[in-house]
Amino acid sequence: MSAPLAGPSLPVLGGKVLLTALREDDVDRIVEACSTDDAERFLDTPWPYRRADAESFVREFAPAGWRGEHDERTWAIRESLRGPIAGVVGLRGERAEVGYWLHPDAQGRGLMADALRTLVGHAEGCLTWPEVHWRCFDGNVASMRVAKAAGFSYLGAHETEPTVGRGGAGARRLEHHAVRVAGGMPAGARPWPPLD
Repeated sequence: MSAPLAGPSLPVLGGKVLLTALREDDVDRIVEACSTDDAERFLDTPWPYRRADAESFVREFAPAGWRGEHDERTWAIRESLRGPIAGVVGLRGERAEVGYWLHPDAQGRGLMADALRTLVGHAEGCLTWPEVHWRCFDGNVASMRVAKAAGFSYLGAHETEPTVGRGGAGARRLEHHAVRVAGGMPAGARPWPPLD
């Protein structure tokens, strides 16, 4: 096991997972997770995703957030303190927004819902955020199930602004939104769409 880089000094304990700092030995699994078809469709990551992207994420981007050089704090999701990375969850301060992904071999076991509940509780308890926002592109039913299981209230869907990138110049995409409010139900909440 390699030493952790700049990040949380103590793990945040969930029911099934621990949230820890990223480590150098996480790079290979990050490349695997961010090189899938679902990653291409649903994540805001470089494509094709290369080892250099993962190395930059682990060595530069994540530690810089913990040093206060930008507003995103990133945790590794693990099933044990010395275990391999199962995924990543992060909080973006400016938008009070959460983002996450899981390695394919960690999916389907409730790890992400536990990680998200744990992190949102941490944000409410330690960071005193009154609410945490979530969003995903249409079709990402797995992410929607996680947000619902973690207690987020669905707010609806709308088209994104035109973008230039994988979707082509001027492409719009439908994006779903939800929020978790400390101590209550937000105004404008509506039923989650079918997630079968």
